[in-house]
Amino acid sequence: MSEETIPVPLATELDAFFGQYTAAEQAQGLVYGLTTTDGLVHCRGFGIANDGGQAPDADTVFPIASMSKSFVASSALVARDAGHLSLTAPITEYVPEFVMAGEDVAAEQPPTIEMLFSMSGGLTEDNSWVDPFIDLSTESMLDQLKRGIRFSHLPGSEYEYSNLGFTLAGLAVSRAVGRPLQDYVREVLFEPLGLTSTFFDSAVPAGLTRATGYQLDPEANWVPFAPQSSDAFAAAGGIVSTVRDLARWITWLGAALRPPEGGDPNAIMSRTSRRELQRMHIPGPPALTVGPGGAVHVVNAGYALGLRVTHDLYRGTVLGHAGGLPGFKLYMTWHPVSGRGAVVLTNSHRGDPVALCDEALGKALARDEAPATAVALWPETVALQAQVDTLVRDWDDALAAEVLAPNVDFDHPLAERRAEIELLAAEVGPLLAAGPRPEIVSAVTPADVTWSIQGERGQLLCMIHLTPVEPAQVQELVVKAFPAGRPRSAVPVDISPRRASLGDAFVSPITNVRIDMPAAGAPADPLSRRS
Repeated sequence: MSEETIPVPLATELDAFFGQYTAAEQAQGLVYGLTTTDGLVHCRGFGIANDGGQAPDADTVFPIASMSKSFVASSALVARDAGHLSLTAPITEYVPEFVMAGEDVAAEQPPTIEMLFSMSGGLTEDNSWVDPFIDLSTESMLDQLKRGIRFSHLPGSEYEYSNLGFTLAGLAVSRAVGRPLQDYVREVLFEPLGLTSTFFDSAVPAGLTRATGYQLDPEANWVPFAPQSSDAFAAAGGIVSTVRDLARWITWLGAALRPPEGGDPNAIMSRTSRRELQRMHIPGPPALTVGPGGAVHVVNAGYALGLRVTHDLYRGTVLGHAGGLPGFKLYMTWHPVSGRGAVVLTNSHRGDPVALCDEALGKALARDEAPATAVALWPETVALQAQVDTLVRDWDDALAAEVLAPNVDFDHPLAERRAEIELLAAEVGPLLAAGPRPEIVSAVTPADVTWSIQGERGQLLCMIHLTPVEPAQVQELVVKAFPAGRPRSAVPVDISPRRASLGDAFVSPITNVRIDMPAAGAPADPLSRRS
């Protein structure tokens, strides 16, 4: 049987994939969107958004529940960068009403603002408890705090999700900047980013198409929930938005982990702070899970600031956050290196749109053959690789003195190193003539590269790592021989002694790296690096 070679467009495949959700009556309505580095590139809605029978689309407003947390954490970083807030300060510096209860924490300092934003403050998980208190006033909440807050972990020691802790960190931001949190987030994020359909649920203007949440009654009829408006817990889940605005949001956040393009990349919020937002601050427990079909998946995840972080063994870093309220399940996820992302908003709390969205992003990444990361080699790395390649093939003491940093001789005398390399070359040689381009095997940073030199009876793997200071020289040189007949899968892709614990065969994001060579005409003088 011949193999089909005409692929179905990704959007067509995913429309059918998401369309099954409402067809199976998991929700009254669903709308999803796909992003690239250019933002929203595809959106499709199914079912109905509300009792008016309108189909949800890119501009239908949904409550986004806990997806609000990344906006509030971002506003905290903006306030920190402006000198208004310290993330390392204890919560009691801004919220003196915070009282720790229990002898197990009697000797402990209160959690910091950063701990509360990263779900490592030690407070016990509260997703079930918080739903009836969405509209609780701040005054009432603070009255409850005075009775004492219970801890299930020591502050800063473990991941445990706490809406209350996050809410108090949001209150600290409000007090630090001297105005309501809702106003501050609007001024520093919603408006400058052009998120024209994103608001706190207490300030949604009239005239917008809004989704209604539904549940099934005992007779299997869809029954609407009344709209909710948050107060004290607004920081933890009080924002409403659309697929279009959320697509812009995740594209902007993810751009901080890619090379800057056009405009002022540090306007609104610096690239450094956006990366801080998306960096894992506390790991979750690792796990080996078994899927419905029996597939085994390694889970290596944790929490950033208002975001979940997953380190996939093949695709690298994936970020996201889900949200849930009575009548709604919602999710956004993105792969910063490729710029691919997905958003799904549903108006029922049945089903699992999170798993659906994760699988959809996986399909998009597979279509794109997305790397886990991209490494742009320095021009000096490329230049020194060529010179060391020459050195390995035909050692020259003058060239060695020029390109190798003094520590290379200190670590292993050059005369001995030369003799060992010549023995390795003889083991797999004679060496074949160099081609027009090096056979790059791997790179983990712009300052290191591993490449292959082919011989008639095998190959040499060579690795260099450049010095951290000018002038650019080689601080680390490794050469290993691999005789012919060894399967390709048994030959390592990385031979750095800094990663020797990985062994010859391993699964890691560093095996799925896109290596970008310097543009033609870029400076390549290894003794004059400019970055």
